[in-house]
Amino acid sequence: MFRYEAKVFKELVDSVSKILDEGLFIITGEGLRLRGMDPARVALVDIEIPSSSFFDFYMAGDVERVELGVNMETLKGVVARAKKGDQLEVRVREDKVLFIVESVVLRRYLLPNLEVIVDVPEDISLEFDATATVIADVVKKTLRDVELVGDIVEFDAGEDYLSIRSVGPERRRVETRLTRESPALIDLEVKEPATSRYDVGYLKRMLGVAKIAESIELSFSTDKPLKMVFKSPDGSRVTYLLAPSTG
Repeated sequence: MFRYEAKVFKELVDSVSKILDEGLFIITGEGLRLRGMDPARVALVDIEIPSSSFFDFYMAGDVERVELGVNMETLKGVVARAKKGDQLEVRVREDKVLFIVESVVLRRYLLPNLEVIVDVPEDISLEFDATATVIADVVKKTLRDVELVGDIVEFDAGEDYLSIRSVGPERRRVETRLTRESPALIDLEVKEPATSRYDVGYLKRMLGVAKIAESIELSFSTDKPLKMVFKSPDGSRVTYLLAPSTG
C-alpha cells in the first residue's frame, strides 16, 4: 500500500497520540490523510501526506479509497524504536493491517483494522487577523520556555512584530518578540492587531511535529482559535486548530 520514512511517521504518531485515542487514516490516489478532534473537542488535527512524499505508494486494482483505523497508543508502540533511515511499509488487508518496520532487523506487526468514527466537519472556514510564518525550531524552543513560567501562552501580533509570552506567579515572565528584521520571522501579515491566549499543555502536545517541519505558520485573531500549519520538506503538512483559553 505504501512505504514511508519511519522516523518521520514516528514523530507524527507521537504527537497525534496525545490528541486522539483512535485515528482513521484515509488513503486515496492523492495520498494519506488523518483528521480528528480530542475528546474535549478543544483541538483538531489534520495530517496530509501527498502520494509523492512516499518511497512507494500504490492502490490495488480499481480501489479508490481505503480506510485504516488504529488505536493511536498501539501504533505509537509499533514505530517507537524507529530511527533515521528506517522505513515503514503498510499493507491493508480487509480487516487487518500489516505494519513492517525495516531497520537493522525486520519487524512485522499485524493489527486489526478498527472501525473508527470521525466526527469532524469536512470544511472549517476561519478568517484570521494575523498570520506569521516562523522557523519551526524557534517556536518549539519558545513554547518550552513558556512552559517554565505558566500554563497559558499569549500570542500578540502588531504591524511589525509577533510576541509569544507568558506571565506566571511571583512575577515570573517570559517573552519572545520577533520583528520583521528577525531572521526567524519568515513572513508576517497583520490585517489588524490581535491578541489571544491558549493552553500551553495543548500546544506542547504537537511539539514533536516541529522536529520534521522547516517552518510553522501561526494564524489567529483576538480571542479566536489558533491555527498552526507545520510544513515538512517532503511536502506533507500538519494543521492544528486550538480553541482559545477562557481562563
